[in-house]
Amino acid sequence: MRSGLRRRRPGRSTLLGWLAVVALVGYIVVAVYDWRLPSKDGTSFGPVWAALSVVAVLVLRTFRGRWEPVDALAAATAAAALLTDLVQFNGQLLRDLGIYLRAGEHFSTGSPVYLTSLVTEAPIDKTTYPFLYPPPTLPVLAVLAALPEPLVAAGWVVGSAGLAILGLRLLGLSLPWAAVALLWPPFFQGLYVGNVAVPAFALFAAAPWFGSGLVLAGAFKAYSAVAAVWLVRERHLRSIVVGVAILGGLAVVTLPLVGLDAWSAWLEGLRLYAASQPLVPVLLGFGLGAYLPGMVPLALALAAVVWAWLGRRLDGLARFGVATVVASPSLFTHGFLVALPALLGLRPVALWLALGITSVAPGLGWWLAIVLVVVASAIPDLRCTSGGPWPRAYGTV
Repeated sequence: MRSGLRRRRPGRSTLLGWLAVVALVGYIVVAVYDWRLPSKDGTSFGPVWAALSVVAVLVLRTFRGRWEPVDALAAATAAAALLTDLVQFNGQLLRDLGIYLRAGEHFSTGSPVYLTSLVTEAPIDKTTYPFLYPPPTLPVLAVLAALPEPLVAAGWVVGSAGLAILGLRLLGLSLPWAAVALLWPPFFQGLYVGNVAVPAFALFAAAPWFGSGLVLAGAFKAYSAVAAVWLVRERHLRSIVVGVAILGGLAVVTLPLVGLDAWSAWLEGLRLYAASQPLVPVLLGFGLGAYLPGMVPLALALAAVVWAWLGRRLDGLARFGVATVVASPSLFTHGFLVALPALLGLRPVALWLALGITSVAPGLGWWLAIVLVVVASAIPDLRCTSGGPWPRAYGTV
C-alpha cells in the first residue's frame, strides 16, 4: 500500500528540462535587466515578462493537466517574444524597404546608388543607410519607387508575410503555428523593417524542391549563397546550372539598363562598406566581427562550412543555414531566419530553449543558440528522431 502511494521520481530528462527552464529564466533576466516598456521611459521589462510567463504557465497547466518543463519554456519564450515585438515599434517602420526604394529613386534620376565614400557615423534616418544589393535589382526597385508608397508598403508586408508562411509550411509547421511563428522576433523585425531576408527565407525553405533558389538568394545578399554549397555537397549540379543561368540571364538582360559602371560602383560600394564597419560598429550588428578580432570570424565561418559539409541530405541543408549565419559579415535579427530549420531539428526542450534565447534583444547571447545546434549535432538525445524540418521532403532529395 505504501509503495503504491510513492511519487515517481522525475527522470533524468525531466530534471535536465527544469534545469533548462532555470537557465532560460536567468538568461532573459540578465538580457532585459535595463529594458523598459514600451519605451525607455516606461515600465521595467522584467516584472511584466515574469507576470505574463506565470499566467501563461498556469493556462497551459489548466489545459494540459500537468507540469512540464517544455510548457514553462514555451510560456517564457512567448511572453518575451511578444514584449520584444512591442519594443520594436519604437524603431523606424519599413526602414529597409525605404533603403530599397531610395536606391530605385536614385537609379531613376541618375544619382549615385552605392557608397562613394566611407561611412563615419550612423545616420539618423535609417533609410539613408548604404544600399548593398547588386545592379540587376535596380530596375525593379525603380519601378516600385515610381508607384504610390502606401501601395508598395502594404504589398511588400503582405507579400513577405505570405512567403514566410509558405516557407514555414514547407518546413512542416501547421498553418496556425506558421502564423504564430511570425511573432518570433527574427520574423517580426524583418516584417517591421521590410527586409528582403523574409521573402528570401522562403527560397531557403523551398530548397529541397527548388535547389536553384539557394543560388538566387545570392542576388540579394552575396553571403546567402553560402547555402548553395549544399548543392555541391549533394551533387545537385542541375540546380546549380539553372540558378547560375537565371542570375546570368538577369545580369545580361539588365546590363543595357544599368551599364557596366553600376557593377564597378557596386563592388566599390561593398569595399567602402567593409572599410566603414570598424568605424561604425552598428554596421556589424551582432555578427562575429563585432566581438572577435582579426581573422577569427573568417576562421569560424570556414569551420562552420566544413561542419555543414559533414551533414547529409536535409540535415546538411539545415546546417548550411547555420553556416550562413556564422559567415554573415553583418548580422541583424532577421539574419537568423535561415537557422530556423536547424532549430526545428531539436527536441522540444532544446528547441524552446533556443527560441527563448532568441526571443529577446539580439546580441552575443544569441550565439548560444548556434552553439546549442552545433552541440546537438554530436548528441543524438538533443535531436528529433523523426519529423523535424521538411517532413514532406524526405525521400525526395
